[in-house]
Amino acid sequence: MLTTYREVLRIPGAFRFSAAGFVARLPLSIIGLGIVVYISGVTGSYAVAGLLAAAFQLPAAGCALWTSRLVDRHGQHRVIPILVTVHAIGLIAFILTVESGLPVIVQALAVAVAGASQPAIGAIVRARWAYTIGRLGQQSSPMLRSAFAVESIVDELIFTIGPLLVATLAVRLSLASPLVLAAALTVIGGLLLSAQRATEPPASSTLPRATEHRGSAIKLPGLLPVVLGAMGTGFVFGSFEVSAIAFTVRAGTPAAGGYVLAIWALGSLVGGLWFGSRHWRIRLPTQAMLCCLVLALVLIPMPFIRSVPALAIATFISGAAVAPALISGFTLAERLVPATLLTEGLTWSNSGLALGFSAGTALAGIAIDSSGTTMAFVLPIAGAAMAVIVFASTRRLLIASVQPYHEGPPGAPLNADPIPGPAPGAFRDDAR
Repeated sequence: MLTTYREVLRIPGAFRFSAAGFVARLPLSIIGLGIVVYISGVTGSYAVAGLLAAAFQLPAAGCALWTSRLVDRHGQHRVIPILVTVHAIGLIAFILTVESGLPVIVQALAVAVAGASQPAIGAIVRARWAYTIGRLGQQSSPMLRSAFAVESIVDELIFTIGPLLVATLAVRLSLASPLVLAAALTVIGGLLLSAQRATEPPASSTLPRATEHRGSAIKLPGLLPVVLGAMGTGFVFGSFEVSAIAFTVRAGTPAAGGYVLAIWALGSLVGGLWFGSRHWRIRLPTQAMLCCLVLALVLIPMPFIRSVPALAIATFISGAAVAPALISGFTLAERLVPATLLTEGLTWSNSGLALGFSAGTALAGIAIDSSGTTMAFVLPIAGAAMAVIVFASTRRLLIASVQPYHEGPPGAPLNADPIPGPAPGAFRDDAR
C-alpha cells in the first residue's frame, strides 16, 4: 500500500511543495481555536470570542473564491506572497488592537482582513498535484487519487496537531502566541510554496484564449452538484463533532470527547491510506456516490449507541469512510474544471464543505438542546444521504461533464481523465 505513496512523492518537486503546503495550512487548525482561547482568556466572554472568530471565518470562506480566481489568473508565485503578507499583518494588527483595548468593532475589522486574505492553500496544493501529474501523461493519471489521498492525510494531521499547539502555547507562553505562530507559519509556508516555480500551474493569463473559460467556475456543468455534495459531507462533519462531544459530556466523561474525535481522524487516516492506494474501475461520479452511500450506511448505528466505548468503535469505522468520500469529491471537482480555473474549482468544493460544516454544527446544537444526542446523531446520516441523492440524481450530467483526458503541453488543460484509474487496457473495457 505504501509503495503507491512513495511513487507519488518521488515525482520531481512533489514532496517539496506538499511539505510547504503542510506548513502554510497548519494555521487553518490554529487560528479559529486560537481566537476563542485568546479572547475568552482576555475578556472572559465566550460571546465576544465567538463573534470575533466568526469575523475571521466568514470573510475567509467568502473571499477564498475571489483570491483563488486571482491565483488562477495571475499565478501562484505572484499572488501567494501578497496574500500571506496581508494575512500576517492582519493577525498581528488584531493582536495589537486587543492588547490596546480598542473597541470590538476595530478588532473585528482587523481580524476580518486576516480572514479575507487567507489563501486557499489546500486547493492551491491540489492544483499543483493535478498539474504536475498531468504533465506525466495518461499512464500516470491513476496517481492523482493517491496524491489527493496524501493531502487528505495531511489535513487529518493538521487538525490533530493544531489544537495541541494552541493548548500548549497558550498555557506555557501567552494567550496570543498561537496566533503569532499561525502568522509566521503562513508566511514561511506560503513563500516556500510560491518559490517552487517548476511545479506551478501556468497562469491562465499566459494561456491562449481558446483554452480559457470566461466567468466563474461554478457556471461549469457539473460543478454545482459537486459543491452540493460537499455541503452534505461537511454537514456530516459538523453535526457529528458536536454530537460526539455532547454524548461524552452527558455520559459523565467530558475529556473523552477529544479522544473520540482523535479516533475519528485516525479512522479517516486509515481509510484514506487504503482508498488512495488502490486503482478503481468505477466511473468517478459513480464512485463519489458510492463512497457517500458507504458513509451513510456506517453512520446508521450512531443513534443507537449508549456507551462511550461503543461510540469510539463506531467512530473509527465511520471515520474510515470519511476520507474516501473527500478524495472522490475533490477528484471529481478537479475533472470538471479546466486548468485555468482549477484552484477556484477546488475552492468551491472547500467552501461547500465549510458551509455544510457550519450548518451541521448549528443544527446539531439545536437538536441536542431540544431532543438529546440520539436525535442529533441522525443528522450525520441525513448529511451523507443528501450527498448520495445529489450524486445519484446528477450522475448522468456529471459523467457527461467530466473532460476526457488528453496529453498536451504543460499549458493545456490537464484535468480531463473521467476516472483517476488505471491506464486503458489494464482492466476490462466495460469497467468504465
